[in-house]
Amino acid sequence: MESKLKQIADAYEKAFFERHPEIGMYWGRTDIPQDRFMDHSMSALQAWHNQEDIYLRDLKALDETALHGTPEHLTYQLLKETLENNQAARICHDELWNVNPLWGWHNILTMLAEKQPIGTPEYRALALTRWRSVETVVFEEIKNLRLGLSEGYSAPKPVIQRVLKQFHLILNASLEDSPFIDFAKRDSDPQFKRQMVTLLEQSINPALKHYANILEEEYLPKARDKIGISALPMGGECYLAKIRKETTLAMQPQDIYAFGLDHMQQLYREVAKIGQAQCGIQDMAEVFWQIRHNPKYFFHSEQDLLQYNYAALEKAIAKTPAWFDLMPKAPGTLKPYPLHRAQTGAAGEYHAPSEDGKRPGIFYINTFEAHMRSRIDQEATLYHELIPGHHYQVALAFENKSQHSLDKYLWNSGFGEGWALYVERLADEMGLYHDDISRLGMLSNEALRTARLVVDPGIHVMNWTREQAVDYLKKHTALDEIKIEAEVDRYIMNPGQATAYMLGKREIDNLRQLAKNKLKNRFDVRIFHNQVLKHGAVTLPMLRDQIEHWLASMGE
Repeated sequence: MESKLKQIADAYEKAFFERHPEIGMYWGRTDIPQDRFMDHSMSALQAWHNQEDIYLRDLKALDETALHGTPEHLTYQLLKETLENNQAARICHDELWNVNPLWGWHNILTMLAEKQPIGTPEYRALALTRWRSVETVVFEEIKNLRLGLSEGYSAPKPVIQRVLKQFHLILNASLEDSPFIDFAKRDSDPQFKRQMVTLLEQSINPALKHYANILEEEYLPKARDKIGISALPMGGECYLAKIRKETTLAMQPQDIYAFGLDHMQQLYREVAKIGQAQCGIQDMAEVFWQIRHNPKYFFHSEQDLLQYNYAALEKAIAKTPAWFDLMPKAPGTLKPYPLHRAQTGAAGEYHAPSEDGKRPGIFYINTFEAHMRSRIDQEATLYHELIPGHHYQVALAFENKSQHSLDKYLWNSGFGEGWALYVERLADEMGLYHDDISRLGMLSNEALRTARLVVDPGIHVMNWTREQAVDYLKKHTALDEIKIEAEVDRYIMNPGQATAYMLGKREIDNLRQLAKNKLKNRFDVRIFHNQVLKHGAVTLPMLRDQIEHWLASMGE
């Protein structure tokens, strides 16, 4: 039984990274194709769907009860739920309206350019082969968008305009500053760099320009005005499938919306207390606005912003041993975004360390116009993305050799983002925040994740306009308008994902309280954190079973 499961997991892992080399690069894999991109054609996608269905059929043919109590049961549960959720989410047909300012194919390619291996003749040859095929990616994406229009699928106009801005920034950059030349600049061979500059000038940029022209002149006029997924065929069913896939919970949109409204009231009270002390006001929007726009909290330069974050990182590293005794070996660091991401409102993201340990975990931080940025939410975001947030959960999963290697790649936002948001509050318990201004940043971040519970179903189920969503975030967060608009466009194109943060945090909070009630004076927060993190990004129902089993084993 265990051997058969291992065969299925091995085969799926190999096939997955053959199909998605970009995801393999993101996760730091070194045993993946370096000479090509994912096949963006509809025929390749259908072939992958058929392959996934076979893996699911083979899993269901196994006797799950025979796996109970074994490490292999974890792999079985994770893979089965992943395949079932992927199958259910096909109803959304994301490939037919893939104009995404956050996780769009063009941004995935810039990530790939940064991680492309170089330094040897073999690597240089592989890189040239891969990047000569950008035209093919562009051709297939245009083909898919046209098919989508013919079948009633399109991205909404505001999102298309944001993506067009990203393309214009990329194309207006000098050849030397293009994000697609990043790896060539890291290589010591001048001939290779000249080859890549020529390729960029004669092939890559013309292909990108062609896509942008099609997007602007042909696609945009035919695109939908309504922003919610309810405007697409089977939109209601799609939203339910997306919630399940992203959060791992079977929740109704109305229940998510109601929880968001309720929790926002608690945050109002916390913000009012600090607001009264700091500036003599209690209204959430006004408190956030006053602090956000107070020049005394602005950075002086990009270097000033980076140094502030490095200092916060050092503080976290020093204090974590009192709260964690399970910590990764891989270091975590931070790095500024490329300009086209920074200038269009990127909020920050974490990239895993490489499997060989040569590249650390990296938090990409937005340093654009640093002199206009407040430090209010800098610390909370750093702890969320790096230590003890995403870096701890991801790097620990990478270093855990007791589970099947596939497990660490079956990521879900309910656990992954829930943990990182939980950490922002934990940082307050740990005494990591510099002052009440940084604590307001923590509250602002939680208010943002809570607002998402209202805005996401508002957009996709309740027919909210983009202006309604923007206005709600203006009233309940400390984000500036550029970031707010980028956030709203993210929710539009990634239905359900933004609800996972707060729903996951709530579950971890509830499980911690359950453990404290059960263990009383035997409760050790370090052991609790070990239990939460030890198996990686399990589903939230699996996490609850895991914690309840641990508590049962502890006795009275």
